[in-house]
Amino acid sequence: MLPYVFSNAEKVMLIGMGGGGDAVSALVIAKLLEKYGIECTVGGVVWERFRRDQKPGPRSLEEMEVTERINTSLAWMKGVKIGELKPIVAEVAEIAGNAVGVDITKGVKCLVEDVGSFMKSEGIDVVVGVDAGGDSLGRGKEANLVSPLCDAVVTAALNALPSCISVVGFGSDGELSRAEIECYLSEIAAKGGLEGVMLIDRETASELYPSVEGIETQASRVPLLAALGYHGTYRTWDDTEIDVSVLNALVFFLKTEVLYDLSPLPGAVKDAESIWDANEALHKLGIKTELDIELELAADQS
Repeated sequence: MLPYVFSNAEKVMLIGMGGGGDAVSALVIAKLLEKYGIECTVGGVVWERFRRDQKPGPRSLEEMEVTERINTSLAWMKGVKIGELKPIVAEVAEIAGNAVGVDITKGVKCLVEDVGSFMKSEGIDVVVGVDAGGDSLGRGKEANLVSPLCDAVVTAALNALPSCISVVGFGSDGELSRAEIECYLSEIAAKGGLEGVMLIDRETASELYPSVEGIETQASRVPLLAALGYHGTYRTWDDTEIDVSVLNALVFFLKTEVLYDLSPLPGAVKDAESIWDANEALHKLGIKTELDIELELAADQS
């Protein structure tokens, strides 16, 4: 059943909110919504994992070979490269026809203004932040949470826009345990923040999997495998083992404002004027981020 947030929507924008392969999950959800006649624009934050891009942090549009810039923070990504590297959002653009790259380096206010402007110019009713795995639910103290920064910045921006958050994969990134995800989703539901649930069906997974199989993403691949019937242990690129079943094919749609209120992270970064400001804001909460990890990795290589 179509979640209530989309009941009057004709056009929707989906942003892979955690960087990396989250844009692939944005594409998957777009395919689900298009079955209801909703026109979708797919995109994602341009932040490649360090194993693909050895420059720490998200990339700005100024660092890319962009030919179709939309505004300060957004650009069409088809054919875009960073040197010799094709970002995953650009790979998704080849499949979708095009996709929007999102630059989060310039802070939350800039992101709100630019996404809001794009929504207005394109007649988009709702923007969806797509999280592959569920780490956007984290509160900062979870034992395996390693990438809280990107999700916090995007959640803070979406909280100021007509939006919702979708959580795909039920722990497919290995950062939050199933028990943690169940607990947080139940808390959100208790606050009236659960908009609805969809299932990635076998037909959609069968259609998309051959196209995305070669894209370097584990968190967005697992939900498709689950929809195709995979059951058992799955080992990720960093040797983390996760349990996979049909539960990983579920997509939860959440009210942005409820997630924002329950987690201290988005509120901490809402006034950040750059990714570095946002990183420091999380440091004040005692939280180590994916940017810190990448800076350490880069230092070890120098």
